This record gives sequence, structure tokens and C-alpha cells, in this order.
Amino acid sequence: MGFSLKINSSAQLDLKSAIDWYESKQFGLGKRFLNDFENTLIQIQSNPYIFQLENNSRNALLDIFPYLVIFEIDYQEIIILAIFNTHQNPTKKP
Repeated sequence: MGFSLKINSSAQLDLKSAIDWYESKQFGLGKRFLNDFENTLIQIQSNPYIFQLENNSRNALLDIFPYLVIFEIDYQEIIILAIFNTHQNPTKKP
């Protein structure tokens, strides 16, 4: 049985902010960010336990853009908690 996926409202805002920021820098770059994010979600759903465990959550690094997807596993559900820019101060990491 596969894992279901839930993106909490805070992570949805993180995602929208990142897409908007990249799109404002170059047309189409926001879409490239979204594609990178979606590919990372596929990897997470395939095998969520391979990602680094830190403080009861896991971190998956996007392949192209400098972002972490921070998530928890609750039985058969993956809950995306945040999408964190790795260029930010690490103390701001949720």
C-alpha cells in the first residue's frame, strides 16, 4: 500500500512564495521550480524512509533548487510541513 500525501497550509504558502519569487526573476522559472518540487514529492512517496531524520521530521533536498521539503510520516500518510530555502538562516528552519 502506498503513502497518501498531505501538504499543510503553511507549506502551501511556502510553495506559492517560492514559485512567485522565481517567476518574478525569469518567466518560466517558477514552473521549473514546481516541476523540481513535484519530482521530489514522487521520490518521497516512493520511499519516505530514505530521507534524513531530524527532530521527528525528515528532509528531502530538491535536485535543482536550494530548497528542503520537510515532512513527517504518520502511518501511511506523508505530511509536508514546510518548504525551506537553504539560503536562509538555519535557525529559521521549522
